[in-house]
Amino acid sequence: MKQELMNKLIELLEHEYRVYENILRMSKDKTNIIVEGKVKELENVVKLEQALVLQISRIDKQREEVVEQLSKEVNLKDNNLNISEIIQYGDREQKQQLEEYRGKMGKLIAELAHTNQINSKLIENSLEYIDFSLNLMANADVTSNNYGNKGSSTERSRKNLFDIKL
Repeated sequence: MKQELMNKLIELLEHEYRVYENILRMSKDKTNIIVEGKVKELENVVKLEQALVLQISRIDKQREEVVEQLSKEVNLKDNNLNISEIIQYGDREQKQQLEEYRGKMGKLIAELAHTNQINSKLIENSLEYIDFSLNLMANADVTSNNYGNKGSSTERSRKNLFDIKL
């Protein structure tokens, strides 16, 4: 039974890794989409990412169930085993596969975090630029074309381009 649970855990980790690879690929695509300002494409990518995140959530739930069963199988009261603790209960091949997935998953998640950080900064910069542009347009000086007796403008008024009250 323990060997079956270990194999199931490895299978779930493999599936989770493939889903994270897809999320990373989408995040990298999202970087180019943000730079190019393709809002509609960005919305589509975000929707696809949300579906993958839900898939990760389901896989995590299954993984937690397997870890709980495994902890009962090896007579441990702690259901929150981590992969380092689980590795010791596998055979040689299982240990090797778990070690491999632990390393690959760590690298993948670090790369995903870095890509997401870049995307967040790009979006933040875009929003700051939009805010700056709107403020520039909203606070534009408008001078009147009325001249006084000496040929100079008599009136300088400040008008907003947008007459909106919130």
